This record gives sequence, C-alpha cells and structure tokens, in this order.
Amino acid sequence: MNLDQYATYTIIVTMLLASPGPSVLLSINNGLNFGKKLAAFGVLGNVIAFQLLLLISATSLATIILAFEELLAVIKFFGASYLCYLGIKIYRSAVFQLSTGVSLPSIHSQPWLIFKQAFWVTSLNPKALIFVSALLPQFIYSKTPLIPQVTVLCIISALIHFTIYFSYAALADKAKHLISGNKNRQRFNKISGVTFLLFGIALIIPSFST
Repeated sequence: MNLDQYATYTIIVTMLLASPGPSVLLSINNGLNFGKKLAAFGVLGNVIAFQLLLLISATSLATIILAFEELLAVIKFFGASYLCYLGIKIYRSAVFQLSTGVSLPSIHSQPWLIFKQAFWVTSLNPKALIFVSALLPQFIYSKTPLIPQVTVLCIISALIHFTIYFSYAALADKAKHLISGNKNRQRFNKISGVTFLLFGIALIIPSFST
C-alpha cells in the first residue's frame, strides 16, 4: 500500500474504535472505578481481542463464520448474553470511597479479571467481526505477500486502539472527582449497567426478527 491508503485505513479504524460502544463504555467504567493503571489491563484485553478478529478476517475462517447463519447466531447469542451479564454485574456492584484508594478487592487482586472482561466484550461482538471482514480485504493485495501486509495493518490498529481506549480510561480517572460520593457513583454504575443491558438486547433482537 502507498501512504494514502495507509492514511485511509488509519482514519477508518480510528472512527470505528472511537465510536461509542460496549468496549468504550467498559474502558470508561474501569477508569472511573479502578483508575487508569488497572484499566490498562482492560484496554490490553480489547486490543488483543480485536487483533484476533483481524487475523481471523485475514483468513478464510471469517468467510466460513459469516457464511453460516447458525454459527453467527450462536456468536450473537453469547455476545448478547455476556453483555447482559456484565450489565447486571455492574448494576449491582458495590461502591467504595474513592478517597481511600480502595476498590473492589477481587478486581485489585486479580487484574486478569479486568483483562478477561474486556477481551470477551470485544471478541464476542459479531458486528466487529463483520466490519473488519469487510474492511481488511480492501487493503490487502494478492500480488504482495500476505503476512507483511497483515502485520503492518495489525500494528497500526493496535497502536490506535490502545491510544484511544487508554485515553478514555485516563480521562475517566481524572474526572472521577466530578461524581464523588457513594450515591453519585452508584447512580453511574446503574446507568452503565442498564446501558450494557441495552447493548446486549440490541445485539440479539435482530436475530429474533429474521
């Protein structure tokens, strides 16, 4: 690809990743409740999951998944179920005083939980798979070796992805004093939980309407 094509790819990926969605909301929620350092584990989970989707899209596996409606419906079901589960979990989550620097003990002792949540939110999103499956082939040339092309595209998207999502988490970390107090934070958790539920419902409804 030439520089213009790289620039086009960068713009499209940036617009995709910066747009509101479950992964963005989770990064903001993690930054607010756990701080940017722990939220970074979630950002890594998002980035790695998205890279896996890109690699799948670069192979015939994506074509197979998208060709079988039943398999895509299963992915949608699990993705929607996980978003609903996460919504209920956040809605019911306990709140700790920000001033004490103490958050959920289980999360603080196991950053892996933050990583895993973010990984599943991104990897079980069929819309992301459909998007990258349509996008990636437009920037890959059959006369050029595949691996170097995919490697460069993955590196570009990973850098953009981490920068955008970590920025969301860092801004939420800085802005957490705006909703200090248990009642305000409980209200934010409830709003976030309901939003995740709505994301999950919106993901599964088209499957029942077809």
